[in-house]
Formats: sequence, structure tokens, C-alpha cells
Amino acid sequence: MKEPVDHILRPRLPWRSDEGVITECGYDASKVKVLTREEYFERLKDMGRQRTAMLTCMTCADTARRWGTWDDDPRLAMQREIDWERGSAYWRARDDRGNRLRDELIAINVLIEAHRDEFSELVSAIEQRRDWLEKKAALSERPKQTFRSGDL
Repeated sequence: MKEPVDHILRPRLPWRSDEGVITECGYDASKVKVLTREEYFERLKDMGRQRTAMLTCMTCADTARRWGTWDDDPRLAMQREIDWERGSAYWRARDDRGNRLRDELIAINVLIEAHRDEFSELVSAIEQRRDWLEKKAALSERPKQTFRSGDL
């Protein structure tokens, strides 16, 4: 008899709690054996693709490789949630997955409106940090100049 495979936990949006956690393939994570994404990628590195495939849900594995996390790119994490809740452009539109993301986005908008100055300051600080990091990276890539006594 074949043993059940491990499933991979689906990453959550950072403001969501642990309730209703699901796997990459959509199972309730409290009802199946699960791995974190980090544990899965470590297993893949250690055991290789074929051996890992015998122990891990392939739908979860394919999905984990295809989608990143909030830390990788928040825009793609939001796109994934939108596609899941509404149905993607490639599939029929869905209305059976609730309105949680829609409700969260409305709440986020209300919070931003209530704290507009703080929000604007945070966005500005993030932009400035990104600009500074880009300048720092450009400076480190520039060849170092060496001076000889006749150059001065």
C-alpha cells in the first residue's frame, strides 16, 4: 500500500492569521501531513527530483516552484490571491471562494485613509532606500581608479 505523500504549506499574506491554512494544492493543512516551502526545497536539494516526487504531492511541488512568496515579490503574491479568489483569466470566473481578499483590501484602504500621512511617509522611505541601494550597487560595480604620481 502506498503511503500518503507530504503536502507543502501555501504561503500566507503577512496580515493573515494561522486560521484556515491550506496546502499548495488546496487541502486543509490541519488534515494532511505538511512541509514548509523551505523544508520542501531542502528535500529537493538533498534527495533530487525523482526521490522527492515519491514523497511529496506533485501538485504542491509544481505550484511551489511556480509561485513565489510575499518576500519574493508582494505584487505576485497578491496576483496569486486574486487569481485564486476570483478565478484566473485562463479559467472560468469563480464566486465560490468567498470575498476575504476583497474585504481585506477594503479594510486596508480604510486604514490608509485614516493614516494617510504615515502611509505616505512609509512609501517615501521605501523608495529612498531602494534608490540608495541601487546607487550603492552601482558604485561597487564601478572599477576602482588607481592614481600614479604623474596623474595628479
